[in-house]
Amino acid sequence: MKDFEKTLLRLGEIISDIESGASLTDALELYKEGVALAADCAAVLNDFEKEIMVIEGDGGNGGLSS
Repeated sequence: MKDFEKTLLRLGEIISDIESGASLTDALELYKEGVALAADCAAVLNDFEKEIMVIEGDGGNGGLSS
């Protein structure tokens, strides 16, 4: 989870840098980095969603028998 949080922080930094008036060349490189980081975050969130669906499919008991 720390990697996810670090990635979100980096995305925030990238946005700030672009909004602060980065040169066009720098902005393009930052944008490329941001797109890759956003894809990484989306993959993590997708994995979490799948895990939640599995838990909910178990009746919410985490796979434990009642």
